[in-house]
Amino acid sequence: MITALSLLEQGFRNLTSPVTFVRAGGFFENFLYGLHVAQGGTLPVYYNPTDRKSTMVATTDIGAEVATLLTVPAWSGQRVIELGSMVSADEVAEQLGEVLKLDVKAFAIPRAGWAEAFEQLGIPKGRTGPAEEMFEAVNAGWMDLGAEGIEHVAGTTSAREVFEAAQNATKA
Repeated sequence: MITALSLLEQGFRNLTSPVTFVRAGGFFENFLYGLHVAQGGTLPVYYNPTDRKSTMVATTDIGAEVATLLTVPAWSGQRVIELGSMVSADEVAEQLGEVLKLDVKAFAIPRAGWAEAFEQLGIPKGRTGPAEEMFEAVNAGWMDLGAEGIEHVAGTTSAREVFEAAQNATKA
């Protein structure tokens, strides 16, 4: 998945018109399954170790930043913007627990069980490889923030707010 986006960026680098590449971290919305599965106090995750921080962001923050980019004065050349803040799976689990009003701990799914776990989330059997590769890259630190020459925009929406909004939507 990440390789495809990298190739797309490379292809656009030769354009003469202004271009901005927006790179978002992992989405808090990808943890919404936790509203159901964490009722027993455990949030299974692909992040290992669970206390290691990686870039995460809410999709509303992505939309807001892109809307801002489309309405500010034009720029020339190319820009690369990273969106998100450094957050650990443990912190996401804690915020989920605050919404569920119970103690929730992140649990790292053993690597050998990733394919089956992804299949349970709806990825077709035999097609989990790209998702597995992405989490391997995240866990290895290959996708951390802070590359030179890249603009960084921190997220303003917390995982807690994403969980609260989803929980409220189901009550409506």
